[in-house]
Amino acid sequence: MRNSFVNNIKILVALSGFVITLASCSYKEIVDADYPDQKIYMPAAVNGNYIIAGVSPANKPFRYVVDMAAKKFNVPLSVYRSGINNNGGFTVDIKVDTDTITRMIDASILTGTLLLPADKYTIESAVDMAGGKEWAPFTLSVDLDFLRNNPGQLYALCVGVSSPQKEVNPANCKTIIIIDPKITLPVAGFTSTPVEDDPNTIQFTNTSAYALEYSWDFGDGGKADVPSPAHTYTTAGTYTVKLTVTGITGEENKSTMDATVTIP
Repeated sequence: MRNSFVNNIKILVALSGFVITLASCSYKEIVDADYPDQKIYMPAAVNGNYIIAGVSPANKPFRYVVDMAAKKFNVPLSVYRSGINNNGGFTVDIKVDTDTITRMIDASILTGTLLLPADKYTIESAVDMAGGKEWAPFTLSVDLDFLRNNPGQLYALCVGVSSPQKEVNPANCKTIIIIDPKITLPVAGFTSTPVEDDPNTIQFTNTSAYALEYSWDFGDGGKADVPSPAHTYTTAGTYTVKLTVTGITGEENKSTMDATVTIP
């Protein structure tokens, strides 16, 4: 019995040593592994063309920020680094590539689109990627008045990144930015329908474009600030209903629509 117990102990010790050896080998393999080199890329380029044609919800800018004081339409952009770590700092060069847009327009890939004029925007020429950081921001700043004065035309610009110190991801190193200036000018619109079984109550359906805020005047002293309200009239008659909408430029660009409703 004693010999059997001793033999079992020897087997356990041997197995433990084998496991420790395996763990040491595995650890050494992980430490000595070749990690992927860092590459830089633009996340805005991942899904193809970066189109700015819709209004972001109030106080939640998505693809643009309007600076009314400076009269700028700012497009926040960024460059990221991929790889297993974010060690080391380096400089990223930013370059506007007009040839790409010209070729796309000539090939009818971009239709109804013009190259954004060089004197209507500014952008940094370089940005520093700090050590320990995964990304660095920069901004394309466009003349807001220029956009507001040209609502019937699309404008495009190609922005690329590179660095003498890091390799770029060739699939995502250039971003095609397309701006529809119509988003700077709201257009008020609505329809009205009597509520079934309650003809004194009118359901108003908002059909406005590029609007962020709504102000309703129902013509009887009643008001509302939601997109599509219902309103009950207490007295028969004809009322003029007014909807005023405000867009991304605030008070400077409003749009109003009037319509009449008749309560039997």
